[in-house]
Amino acid sequence: MAKPDHPDICVVGGGIVGLSCAYFLAQNGHSVTILERDSVGSHASGFAYGSLSPLGEAGLAQDILPELALARQAMSIHTEWAKTLPELTGVDTQHRFRPALDIAFSEKEVALGKSQVEWRSKEDGYRSEWLDGNQAREIVPEISKGVVGAAYTEGVADLDPYRLSLALAQACESMGDSIRHGEVIGMDQPNGKVLTILTANDRIQCDSLVLAMGPWSGIISKWIDAKVPIRPLKGQILRLDAGDLEINCSVGWRGNYACTKPDGLLWTGTTEEDVGFNETPTPSGRDSVIESLTKMIPNLEEARIVEHTACLRPLSADGKVIVGPVQNKTNVFIASGTGRKGILLGPALGKIICDLITLGQSHLDIEPFRLSRFQN
Repeated sequence: MAKPDHPDICVVGGGIVGLSCAYFLAQNGHSVTILERDSVGSHASGFAYGSLSPLGEAGLAQDILPELALARQAMSIHTEWAKTLPELTGVDTQHRFRPALDIAFSEKEVALGKSQVEWRSKEDGYRSEWLDGNQAREIVPEISKGVVGAAYTEGVADLDPYRLSLALAQACESMGDSIRHGEVIGMDQPNGKVLTILTANDRIQCDSLVLAMGPWSGIISKWIDAKVPIRPLKGQILRLDAGDLEINCSVGWRGNYACTKPDGLLWTGTTEEDVGFNETPTPSGRDSVIESLTKMIPNLEEARIVEHTACLRPLSADGKVIVGPVQNKTNVFIASGTGRKGILLGPALGKIICDLITLGQSHLDIEPFRLSRFQN
């Protein structure tokens, strides 16, 4: 049994990705300490929309194929967790299957949407078809007359990311994981094996280290002597009291979304802002989201903003996830770069990290996602 200050593994980051890593590692008998600067789910994992759409939000098949195997497995894990986590922790993650409606306003978007339907319909477990504008309005009568068509897909889902974070944290603790708070400021490896994690107030030794630091992953470049090209991408989200309006599918358009959640509020977003580490909601972000929403649903004059939040997503230089061992450090691993898909992909990254540490190999091909691709 590892000592409390010398766990088998330290996981830096208490978001969905880090918690998923800790969950699977604990399930496989490892003693794990999770190090979180703030609180579990206090950043993107607590404020994101929570879409679970393995087939992508928009675009051609080749745009998401590199991560499709990860997304498929992640969806399978999410479906399992929807049953097991509430039973284990009593926390309802509000996971539910419901269709997605990706709408088109132009002929160019129609062509793109029809190509989506063509390849989505070949995926097991999903049903997809193209609807014209009138058929789309039969599903969501409130959408604009300017909508000329939509890709309709069944088999996708959504959940509440903050509730998932809490459920995972409780599940980890029930298996013996420790969650400690404090900012990690560095690491040391004097003898080539045992790692010393340096926090502002403490030193913790461990045998393996998992870095799941989301948009803050770039700072570890100096710790591991390797380039980690991840930057924060800010997104702002509104929760609206929209009166009697209820949208019971996930409507997506031009990178935006709207859906009525179990709390009865209309969740809508988002922005994509390259503004560094500024997480503050802004009037301009609010206005941008409202402007986009009212183009899709024109009659929202009576809607009232209940909550306005912002969060940072970790975007890698090439837009793909980064997962696997750090070169020249066999017991240091990274899991990050999920962009806008962190809630969806988190469980798959957690399973990959667990397999690498426990078995020495991943069940999925991670070659396209290794950090070493940036070291030329």
